[in-house]
Amino acid sequence: MSRHARPFGLVVILTAVLGLLAIAPAVARPGQPVPPVSPSDGGAALAQAPAPDTLAGLYSTTSMDVILLERRKGPASALRELERRIAKDGRLGGMCHAIAHDIGHEALSEADGDVSKALASRNDVCGGGYTHGIIEVALGSSKHPAKDLLVVCAPKQDGSCFHGVGHGLMFATGMDLARSLRLCDKSPTSMLVARCGEGVFMQLFGADASTAHLGGASPPTLASARTTCRGTRARYAANCWFYAPTVWLAARPDDFTGAMGWCSAAGSTLGAQLCAKGVGSRTIKYHPDDPRIGAAVCAASGDLTDPCLSGMGSYWSVHFKGQKPPSDVCGHLGSAALATRCRAVT
Repeated sequence: MSRHARPFGLVVILTAVLGLLAIAPAVARPGQPVPPVSPSDGGAALAQAPAPDTLAGLYSTTSMDVILLERRKGPASALRELERRIAKDGRLGGMCHAIAHDIGHEALSEADGDVSKALASRNDVCGGGYTHGIIEVALGSSKHPAKDLLVVCAPKQDGSCFHGVGHGLMFATGMDLARSLRLCDKSPTSMLVARCGEGVFMQLFGADASTAHLGGASPPTLASARTTCRGTRARYAANCWFYAPTVWLAARPDDFTGAMGWCSAAGSTLGAQLCAKGVGSRTIKYHPDDPRIGAAVCAASGDLTDPCLSGMGSYWSVHFKGQKPPSDVCGHLGSAALATRCRAVT
């Protein structure tokens, strides 16, 4: 089997297709993947992609473009190009994390499975999606995940890498939530346990990349998401509620107000607050070029305004790769009163 035809190399393309389901369900269905691109057929594959003036087409075209660039010039060039395109087209904000995952998948294939070699080009643009993509593939194909999760991120053992571990464990266990969380328990520190849990629930709920169904699990529903979070043990409950509203947003893109209403009925104050924080985070993840969108949602959220603002700040810092503090978003909300409240909770 050639380097470009490895099973996880194909995840690059399948991820793109499934990711589009959360944006434009009519574009593709599972089992109808976009043909894989290769250096020799790249032009033809690009010609078959959806029109770039649609969100589905934008995803497909951008993902294919940067993957072809990665093959010619390496992942560092591909990630810089992705970063350049994000600055030029704000619509990429909601899908760039998934595209960065795609680049990570391809980079690991190009590195013949050498995680250290692939991570040498690490760039945390788009919330660290590149690192997550590498680690989820490396660990997802592991025959001994309990052992390998302890070394796959060495020597740094940082949080972003362990977020990728969570994704990978879901692949390795065939989307078995309970088993994946038991494996997360083995992470070296409590902080890394939490970051692992993030990746598990992001994968479970198909957040952004919508690759959760590769393991054959049924797509999560709003009812099942709420039931899952209510039954999740305390150690991981925050992770669950934070990612749960992405189920709402996958079916109703940009309906942040509706998602906030769903959060308010979580059944517990803590669950509602963590869910609201997740919604606030997504307003920035999907629209980093216009924080006023999230500001309007948070301002109308009543008792959930503060956690919503906190969520906006958390992803603002992630978007800027930690170079700006969460409170920096407060000056971009278009309201002095809301900015004051924001600074108190970020």
